[in-house]
Amino acid sequence: MIPPMIKHLVFTFLGICLLVNSVSAQKSRTKKIFHFEAKSARFSGDGVGGETYFFKPAFEVGFGIKYPLTSRVSFNPELTLAQKGFHGKTNYSDSTYTERNLSLNYLDISPNFEIKLGSVSEYSTGFSVWAGPYMGVGLWDNASYTIRTANPTKPGAYVLNTTSGESFSRDIRRLDMGFKVGVGVVSQNFVSVGLTYQAGLMNIATDSKSLYNQSLGFYMRVFFDEIL
Repeated sequence: MIPPMIKHLVFTFLGICLLVNSVSAQKSRTKKIFHFEAKSARFSGDGVGGETYFFKPAFEVGFGIKYPLTSRVSFNPELTLAQKGFHGKTNYSDSTYTERNLSLNYLDISPNFEIKLGSVSEYSTGFSVWAGPYMGVGLWDNASYTIRTANPTKPGAYVLNTTSGESFSRDIRRLDMGFKVGVGVVSQNFVSVGLTYQAGLMNIATDSKSLYNQSLGFYMRVFFDEIL
Protein backbone atom coordinates (compact mmCIF):
# COMPACT_ATOMS: atom_id res chain seq x y z
CA MET A 1 0.00 0.00 0.00
CA ILE A 2 1.39 3.40 -1.02
CA PRO A 3 1.56 5.93 1.88
CA PRO A 4 -0.75 8.97 1.41
CA MET A 5 2.15 11.48 1.47
CA ILE A 6 3.86 9.74 -1.46
CA LYS A 7 0.57 9.64 -3.41
CA HIS A 8 0.11 13.37 -2.86
CA LEU A 9 3.68 14.07 -3.99
CA VAL A 10 3.30 12.05 -7.20
CA PHE A 11 -0.11 13.57 -7.97
CA THR A 12 1.30 17.05 -7.38
CA PHE A 13 4.13 16.34 -9.84
CA LEU A 14 1.68 15.05 -12.47
CA GLY A 15 -0.62 18.02 -11.89
CA ILE A 16 2.23 20.48 -12.42
CA CYS A 17 3.23 18.72 -15.64
CA LEU A 18 -0.32 18.74 -17.01
CA LEU A 19 -0.90 22.39 -16.08
CA VAL A 20 2.36 23.63 -17.59
CA ASN A 21 1.85 21.49 -20.70
CA SER A 22 -1.54 23.12 -21.32
CA VAL A 23 -0.28 26.71 -21.02
CA SER A 24 3.33 26.38 -22.23
CA ALA A 25 4.30 28.35 -25.30
CA GLN A 26 5.16 25.82 -27.99
CA LYS A 27 8.12 27.71 -29.44
CA SER A 28 10.15 24.54 -29.31
CA ARG A 29 9.41 20.97 -28.34
CA THR A 30 9.36 19.82 -24.77
CA LYS A 31 12.06 17.36 -23.76
CA LYS A 32 12.32 14.57 -21.23
CA ILE A 33 15.09 14.87 -18.63
CA PHE A 34 17.22 12.16 -17.08
CA HIS A 35 18.78 13.65 -13.94
CA PHE A 36 21.72 12.18 -12.00
CA GLU A 37 23.77 13.57 -9.10
CA ALA A 38 26.83 12.35 -7.19
CA LYS A 39 27.38 14.40 -4.06
CA SER A 40 28.49 14.64 -0.45
CA ALA A 41 25.66 14.88 2.08
CA ARG A 42 25.68 16.26 5.62
CA PHE A 43 23.53 17.96 8.26
CA SER A 44 23.69 21.55 9.43
CA GLY A 45 22.13 23.09 12.53
CA ASP A 46 22.42 22.93 16.32
CA GLY A 47 22.19 19.14 16.28
CA VAL A 48 25.73 18.79 14.90
CA GLY A 49 27.45 21.34 17.14
CA GLY A 50 30.95 20.19 18.05
CA GLU A 51 30.67 17.14 15.81
CA THR A 52 33.31 16.37 13.18
CA TYR A 53 31.71 15.29 9.92
CA PHE A 54 33.13 12.94 7.31
CA PHE A 55 32.59 12.58 3.59
CA LYS A 56 29.15 10.99 3.10
CA PRO A 57 28.65 9.80 -0.50
CA ALA A 58 25.11 10.13 -1.82
CA PHE A 59 23.38 9.82 -5.16
CA GLU A 60 20.22 11.19 -6.74
CA VAL A 61 18.47 9.91 -9.85
CA GLY A 62 15.17 10.71 -11.52
CA PHE A 63 13.27 12.09 -14.45
CA GLY A 64 11.61 15.34 -15.42
CA ILE A 65 10.17 17.35 -18.29
CA LYS A 66 11.68 20.46 -19.83
CA TYR A 67 9.05 23.03 -20.87
CA PRO A 68 10.55 25.92 -22.89
CA LEU A 69 9.06 29.27 -21.84
CA THR A 70 11.34 31.41 -24.01
CA SER A 71 14.42 30.71 -26.12
CA ARG A 72 16.54 30.96 -22.93
CA VAL A 73 14.22 30.07 -20.05
CA SER A 74 12.60 26.72 -19.32
CA PHE A 75 10.52 25.24 -16.51
CA ASN A 76 11.71 21.79 -15.43
CA PRO A 77 9.60 19.84 -12.90
CA GLU A 78 11.52 16.76 -11.72
CA LEU A 79 10.79 13.72 -9.59
CA THR A 80 13.89 12.07 -8.09
CA LEU A 81 14.99 9.44 -5.61
CA ALA A 82 17.42 11.39 -3.43
CA GLN A 83 19.89 10.05 -0.89
CA LYS A 84 20.70 12.31 2.04
CA GLY A 85 22.21 11.82 5.46
CA PHE A 86 25.17 12.42 7.73
CA HIS A 87 28.37 10.76 8.94
CA GLY A 88 29.94 12.39 11.97
CA LYS A 89 31.91 11.79 15.13
CA THR A 90 31.91 13.39 18.59
CA ASN A 91 35.16 12.97 20.54
CA TYR A 92 34.93 13.07 24.33
CA SER A 93 38.63 12.28 24.86
CA ASP A 94 41.52 10.82 22.89
CA SER A 95 40.00 7.36 23.28
CA THR A 96 36.24 7.77 23.75
CA TYR A 97 33.77 8.92 21.14
CA THR A 98 30.36 8.51 19.54
CA GLU A 99 30.15 8.01 15.77
CA ARG A 100 26.91 8.01 13.81
CA ASN A 101 26.16 7.25 10.17
CA LEU A 102 22.68 8.03 8.87
CA SER A 103 21.52 7.16 5.34
CA LEU A 104 18.17 8.74 4.41
CA ASN A 105 16.28 8.06 1.19
CA TYR A 106 13.68 10.55 -0.03
CA LEU A 107 11.30 10.95 -2.94
CA ASP A 108 11.78 14.58 -4.00
CA ILE A 109 9.68 16.78 -6.26
CA SER A 110 11.64 19.76 -7.60
CA PRO A 111 9.96 22.34 -9.88
CA ASN A 112 12.96 24.41 -11.03
CA PHE A 113 13.62 27.09 -13.62
CA GLU A 114 16.65 27.02 -15.92
CA ILE A 115 18.29 29.93 -17.75
CA LYS A 116 20.65 29.28 -20.65
CA LEU A 117 23.48 31.78 -21.14
CA GLY A 118 25.31 32.29 -24.41
CA SER A 119 24.11 31.16 -27.81
CA VAL A 120 20.56 29.77 -28.02
CA SER A 121 21.33 27.65 -31.07
CA GLU A 122 20.31 23.99 -30.82
CA TYR A 123 23.85 22.91 -31.72
CA SER A 124 25.86 25.33 -29.58
CA THR A 125 27.54 24.96 -26.19
CA GLY A 126 26.83 27.43 -23.42
CA PHE A 127 26.27 27.87 -19.69
CA SER A 128 23.11 27.22 -17.72
CA VAL A 129 21.85 28.12 -14.26
CA TRP A 130 18.89 26.37 -12.66
CA ALA A 131 17.25 26.73 -9.26
CA GLY A 132 14.03 26.03 -7.46
CA PRO A 133 12.38 24.66 -4.33
CA TYR A 134 12.02 20.99 -3.48
CA MET A 135 9.81 18.93 -1.22
CA GLY A 136 10.75 15.41 -0.16
CA VAL A 137 9.07 12.53 1.64
CA GLY A 138 11.25 10.00 3.47
CA LEU A 139 10.88 6.45 2.14
CA TRP A 140 13.37 4.38 4.15
CA ASP A 141 16.57 4.88 6.10
CA ASN A 142 19.36 3.16 7.97
CA ALA A 143 21.20 4.50 11.00
CA SER A 144 24.21 3.08 12.83
CA TYR A 145 25.80 4.31 16.05
CA THR A 146 29.24 3.33 17.37
CA ILE A 147 30.06 4.27 20.97
CA ARG A 148 33.48 3.76 22.56
CA THR A 149 33.56 4.23 26.33
CA ALA A 150 35.94 3.43 29.15
CA ASN A 151 35.49 0.02 30.75
CA PRO A 152 34.54 0.70 34.41
CA THR A 153 35.66 -2.77 35.53
CA LYS A 154 39.03 -2.78 33.78
CA PRO A 155 41.09 0.44 33.98
CA GLY A 156 42.82 1.32 30.69
CA ALA A 157 40.42 -0.83 28.64
CA TYR A 158 37.51 0.32 26.52
CA VAL A 159 34.12 -0.99 25.44
CA LEU A 160 32.92 -0.62 21.83
CA ASN A 161 29.17 -0.88 21.20
CA THR A 162 27.53 -0.66 17.78
CA THR A 163 23.78 -0.40 17.24
CA SER A 164 21.69 0.05 14.11
CA GLY A 165 18.08 0.80 13.30
CA GLU A 166 15.76 3.33 11.70
CA SER A 167 15.63 7.06 12.35
CA PHE A 168 12.49 8.14 10.47
CA SER A 169 9.62 9.04 12.82
CA ARG A 170 11.94 8.51 15.83
CA ASP A 171 14.86 10.94 15.45
CA ILE A 172 14.19 12.31 11.96
CA ARG A 173 10.99 13.65 10.42
CA ARG A 174 9.97 12.25 7.04
CA LEU A 175 9.05 15.59 5.45
CA ASP A 176 11.86 17.76 4.07
CA MET A 177 11.74 21.07 2.19
CA GLY A 178 14.37 23.44 0.84
CA PHE A 179 15.96 24.63 -2.38
CA LYS A 180 18.35 23.35 -5.03
CA VAL A 181 20.62 25.25 -7.40
CA GLY A 182 22.96 24.17 -10.19
CA VAL A 183 25.50 25.87 -12.44
CA GLY A 184 27.00 24.10 -15.42
CA VAL A 185 27.68 23.69 -19.10
CA VAL A 186 25.07 22.51 -21.60
CA SER A 187 26.21 20.99 -24.90
CA GLN A 188 23.99 21.03 -27.99
CA ASN A 189 20.90 21.10 -25.76
CA PHE A 190 21.50 17.38 -25.12
CA VAL A 191 23.81 17.02 -22.10
CA SER A 192 24.33 19.37 -19.16
CA VAL A 193 26.96 18.87 -16.44
CA GLY A 194 27.99 21.03 -13.52
CA LEU A 195 27.95 21.71 -9.78
CA THR A 196 24.86 21.52 -7.61
CA TYR A 197 24.05 22.61 -4.05
CA GLN A 198 21.05 21.67 -1.93
CA ALA A 199 20.01 23.21 1.38
CA GLY A 200 17.10 22.18 3.58
CA LEU A 201 14.97 24.91 5.11
CA MET A 202 12.81 22.63 7.27
CA ASN A 203 14.06 21.29 10.59
CA ILE A 204 13.98 17.49 10.26
CA ALA A 205 14.95 16.73 13.88
CA THR A 206 12.27 15.51 16.28
CA ASP A 207 14.02 16.86 19.40
CA SER A 208 14.90 20.40 20.50
CA LYS A 209 18.11 20.65 18.45
CA SER A 210 17.75 21.52 14.78
CA LEU A 211 18.97 19.50 11.78
CA TYR A 212 18.84 20.50 8.12
CA ASN A 213 19.77 18.42 5.09
CA GLN A 214 22.62 19.81 2.98
CA SER A 215 24.66 18.53 0.03
CA LEU A 216 27.24 19.61 -2.56
CA GLY A 217 28.25 17.69 -5.65
CA PHE A 218 28.08 17.18 -9.38
CA TYR A 219 25.06 16.72 -11.63
CA MET A 220 24.38 15.47 -15.12
CA ARG A 221 21.22 16.05 -17.14
CA VAL A 222 20.45 14.31 -20.42
CA PHE A 223 17.62 15.73 -22.57
CA PHE A 224 15.54 13.47 -24.82
CA ASP A 225 12.86 14.19 -27.39
CA GLU A 226 11.45 10.71 -26.76
CA ILE A 227 12.12 7.93 -24.28
CA LEU A 228 11.64 4.49 -25.75
